[in-house]
Amino acid sequence: MATAGLWRDGQGNYPPAFTMLTTGPGPDVALIHDHQIVVLQPPDWAAWIYLTKPEAELLRPLPGGPLNVENARAGSA
Repeated sequence: MATAGLWRDGQGNYPPAFTMLTTGPGPDVALIHDHQIVVLQPPDWAAWIYLTKPEAELLRPLPGGPLNVENARAGSA
């Protein structure tokens, strides 16, 4: 699994920084949250690194099925 993110090297007084990009929820996540991290499918890994596809094709929710989502609150009393 790979997620879309941005990295900045540290410079001067600024430490290195990283952020994970989010999008609207796919069907697997929509029942428990209003957004999710961008999960890149293996065929899109190189496209993200080398910017060979438009961002709109990559920064989207996954279709239903690939994520096994469990609601931790469902089991609490």
